[in-house]
Amino acid sequence: MKEIDRSKPVLVTGGGGYIASWIIQYLLEDGISVRATVRDKSDSKKISHLLRLSERFPGKLELYEADLLKEGSFLNAIQEKGGVELILHTASPFL
Repeated sequence: MKEIDRSKPVLVTGGGGYIASWIIQYLLEDGISVRATVRDKSDSKKISHLLRLSERFPGKLELYEADLLKEGSFLNAIQEKGGVELILHTASPFL
């Protein structure tokens, strides 16, 4: 099995969700930088768990707004600052 480049971040979609939250925490605890997508970065109530993780792991967690129903909304999170090593897709559409 190929080892991942631990110097590059991992993108986790649906960062506000239960499963994604645990994945993000495990990655951070393992020393891997994480980019997480959320629907609304200004909704501190829905992302409070991520804000706490960001405080616990300074500089290791970046939040990006993205919407599954908007074409191209994930590109910034994927391509910015040299890209990501891999993507863990846990987001589901909210209708």
